Amino acid sequence: MSNQLSKSRRKFVKSAALTFGGATLLRQISPAWAAPEGLTRSSQNLSPSFGDSVLSGDTIEMAISKESKLIAGSAGRPITINGSSPGPLVRLKEGQHVTINVTNNLSESTSIHWHGLILPYTMDGVPGVSFPGIAAGSTFTYEFDIEQNGTYWYHSHSGLQEQLGHLGPMII
Repeated sequence: MSNQLSKSRRKFVKSAALTFGGATLLRQISPAWAAPEGLTRSSQNLSPSFGDSVLSGDTIEMAISKESKLIAGSAGRPITINGSSPGPLVRLKEGQHVTINVTNNLSESTSIHWHGLILPYTMDGVPGVSFPGIAAGSTFTYEFDIEQNGTYWYHSHSGLQEQLGHLGPMII
């Protein structure tokens, strides 16, 4: 009987060690969806690495395109803003007057709706309601005063472009 207990105990310790070791190894590997373009892994920490993906200032340039990207290990063609999908972080200040030039490099019309911002209706970015949209190959200039602060986002109201990556964060 003591031999049986000894085998049982060895089996338990071996299983526990394998489970612990496996869990430790899996912690080191994060799935592709857990590391968006705005983050990089340095040793054990995910840290912001936005680089050119932060837009700020009184005049901002945005270019909307469709580009090939590696997404979760597979090739995809999301809509990008200045080469990133989701689009770059836009940082503005309350009281600021901003001009945002948006160039449409898509083969179809597009738009940007500034979700939650207080601004003139002609700058709201909803095609067919507040403006005609941004035609393929053209540039539209959004110009407005920043009247509030907080965390917001921007996205397309054209077709299903938002679902294809045409969106981004905004901090005021």
